[in-house]
Amino acid sequence: MIQAKIVADSLSPQGHRLTTLEVVMPRYILAEFNTHRILSKNSASSRAIPFNKMVKNVQENPFIPYAWQIDHKGMQGSNYFTDEEQISEHRLQWLEARNIAIQVAENMNHVGNVTKQLCNRLLEPFMYHKVLVSGTEWENFFNLRCPQYEYIAEGETYTTKSWKSLEDMLVKRKRDSLLENAYEVNQTNTLFRLKHNKGQADIHMMFLAEAIYDAIQESTPRKLKEGEWHIPYGDNFDMGKIASISTKLDISITEIVCKISVARCARLSYQTLGDNPEINYEKDLELYEVLSKSGHWSPFEHVARVMTEYEYNSYLHGRPLNGGIYSERGWCRNFKGFIQQRALID
Repeated sequence: MIQAKIVADSLSPQGHRLTTLEVVMPRYILAEFNTHRILSKNSASSRAIPFNKMVKNVQENPFIPYAWQIDHKGMQGSNYFTDEEQISEHRLQWLEARNIAIQVAENMNHVGNVTKQLCNRLLEPFMYHKVLVSGTEWENFFNLRCPQYEYIAEGETYTTKSWKSLEDMLVKRKRDSLLENAYEVNQTNTLFRLKHNKGQADIHMMFLAEAIYDAIQESTPRKLKEGEWHIPYGDNFDMGKIASISTKLDISITEIVCKISVARCARLSYQTLGDNPEINYEKDLELYEVLSKSGHWSPFEHVARVMTEYEYNSYLHGRPLNGGIYSERGWCRNFKGFIQQRALID
């Protein structure tokens, strides 16, 4: 199912917030998600995940559309199948297509000895996909991709980017009767939510954006001082073991923590922390060196240091203004208020 889980959330002294999340989405919307270049991303790899594991995932947890739109002109429709028999038939046909894809892929891999790099591709339409994403600027993503829930009652129009936000708004305005009818009875009814959604994005992209929006709204960022680090997965580190490694290698604890965090971000491409609960810091440090020497820099973008005041005033982002150039302070690549480890290395 579509999910969003925060793995690091930091706030700079200048008020800029850097958030890193693990998100799970239908594989088919990945290309659309990747158009948001203001966000840094690392993604699970169909090339790297073992074929049998991929088949098992698609068998046990296949992506099935959350709702079935009726054929329409243009990019976005607003009418959905509501008849349970028709919905059931569509689901059966979708799963039949999944079964055929598995059968062909298994035949190619087991009998034809074709690489998983190709066989796994046949399974992608039925996959859920995990992505690690970090960003300081989310406004455009939310404006384009979040739902636009609109609920009209007693002459008032309520508009929010999230169903939970709609509930909160109704609670604050003491609309108890509306809550009973619009939320408590129908909170799990996807069709009911879509009926009140005026958003124009793919429905699964909207549900993903809504999950990210809710996760960020519900999280309290950790306040950092200048020079301190945003460390994804850092809450799970055993600082005693890391201190011992620091002494052994004569490297600062901060440097080791940053390297381990980079390695943990990179491992998302072929495994999850759940697959490897016993974290091996020595192997993480080895992986960091492999990534660095081979030039795989994307995992280095999630680990970032808060700018000092001097850096904040020195890092400028030029924009045209009335025929001249307006320089906005605090920008380093696609983050504001933070410097990615990748940028520091470059």
